[in-house]
Amino acid sequence: MCYAALVAADLRRLEREFGINIDFAGFQRAYEARAADPKSFKIPIAFDRQFLGMQEEATTSIVAAIHQYRSQRIPEWEAEIVDLHRRHVEAQQKLEKKETKTAQKELQVTANKIQQRLKWLNDFLDAETTEEDEIVYPMHYGPLIIERDGQRTLTPMRYHCRLPGHAPVTDHRLQGNYNARLDSLEDWWRPVFGKNHGLLVLDGFRENVKRHDMQGRVLSEGEQPENVVLQFKPKDATQMLVPCIWSRWERDDETLFSMALITDDPPAEVAAAGHNRCPINLTREAALAWLGPRGRSSAELFEILSQRYRPYYEHRIAEAA
Repeated sequence: MCYAALVAADLRRLEREFGINIDFAGFQRAYEARAADPKSFKIPIAFDRQFLGMQEEATTSIVAAIHQYRSQRIPEWEAEIVDLHRRHVEAQQKLEKKETKTAQKELQVTANKIQQRLKWLNDFLDAETTEEDEIVYPMHYGPLIIERDGQRTLTPMRYHCRLPGHAPVTDHRLQGNYNARLDSLEDWWRPVFGKNHGLLVLDGFRENVKRHDMQGRVLSEGEQPENVVLQFKPKDATQMLVPCIWSRWERDDETLFSMALITDDPPAEVAAAGHNRCPINLTREAALAWLGPRGRSSAELFEILSQRYRPYYEHRIAEAA
């Protein structure tokens, strides 16, 4: 599984390298949806900065939606920080009287949340984009390259694919649907395989692994498994061209565009680090061919998916989960 994707966030570079059109109308709908539901609709802040720096008339409504979102979140987070400071002081006072696990936990939790919200606020002021600002998690929105009317287009889609005809509740019941296994494309993903193909350009990816698997050892007697998040990136710093499938889901007046990236067995270095899946990384020629599936047989499509660029994937611990 690809727990999180480090998406390539330089929209102008993607324009040049892939000859794409940016779907400004699609991004406008996404940003307006985020402004209407700021707590659950997530877009990496790296894309906010991209659109804030553009001069096209088509970005006017996007920029307005970004400012609307920020005007909602800033006072909310500032109020939360005040409350968290109060709780933090109370926990300190309790610990001075008597040390308890509850007070110690409250002290750590409030400190972490204060730091997190301060980072969120600073992100609105800081124009410097880091890799943390480019991460797309499941249920967040990322930029997918598709072919539409013969033109490559970059459009926002949710990173968790809901197939046509499925109820929204399946999002929670089938929580792994942000990845599509290669061996399930003709089965579960048949409604969109060979029809709706896309390309996600990544700088790297993150995976959940068990620490003892990462270290290549068995658990000691009485030891509990510990989860860590590893970040993998090509050693040669090339971008990954990851094939995806996507879906247009509709019900009444609601429309959802969502995607899943395709995974296969991992290369040796990823397996040795403790993980059993890896996003497919296509050659450029194969990646562009994948975007036009119509008229191709399943055998031809699987042949395209076998044409892979195989860098060595370096890894590091990204965060404790």
